[in-house]
Amino acid sequence: MKNLLLVFTMLTSIAVSAQIIIFHPVKVPADVNEHFLNVELNYSKKTAQAAVDNGELQTWALLQHTNPEPDGFNYMWVNVYKDIKSATSGPGWWSNSKEVLGVESSVLYSGFGELEMGRRYIYKQDIELPATGAASYVILNFTESDKVDTHIKELRKYVLPHFKKEMNDNGMIGFGVASKVTPQGKDVATMMTYDFYDTLTNAMIHLSGGGVISGLPMDKITNISWTMRPLMKIVDSTVPKQ
Repeated sequence: MKNLLLVFTMLTSIAVSAQIIIFHPVKVPADVNEHFLNVELNYSKKTAQAAVDNGELQTWALLQHTNPEPDGFNYMWVNVYKDIKSATSGPGWWSNSKEVLGVESSVLYSGFGELEMGRRYIYKQDIELPATGAASYVILNFTESDKVDTHIKELRKYVLPHFKKEMNDNGMIGFGVASKVTPQGKDVATMMTYDFYDTLTNAMIHLSGGGVISGLPMDKITNISWTMRPLMKIVDSTVPKQ
């Protein structure tokens, strides 16, 4: 399934309801990759979907890094909550696996060996361009800029309308901006944007400075120095509550 775009299509009010996006990278060794995907797609996703259906969670998704470092994180979980209270209340939706599947979460994640999980990165949604279809890839752009408010204003004024006009001709499916909640401090990202694409080719054209980027009024936009721009394949996600 290619439903990760639904993570953000539900975020239609800009900086009003303050949806929270949590990114959680994980390093999966090659010898347990098949087992990991089996657990995620056939068990964890079902628990997450139950949480979506009961309103505890907005969306869950699994991303795969297309070009990870040799010893780097190669997958990432994405969890979206309607607000900070929902994101910080209770033991977490994954603790309901016994109720949903009849299996404890500790049992599901046994047998992985050295499955290394990174710290969680929490963001607040600020801008969203509704998705127009099913996405296969997403570019996550991170910056450590101290001019977040300026960037958000300019992205909304100049980039949003340009992308909206040009996206259909360039394979872009959706776009958004989010500001960091935690961790904060020196040498950590303060803001991120995301770009959904239909194909790997169109995503790579974007990263090379072409496609939908062409024609942006760069003279009116404060330069953003991107510290990291991973290109992620959308493996799977839950579907919105009906």
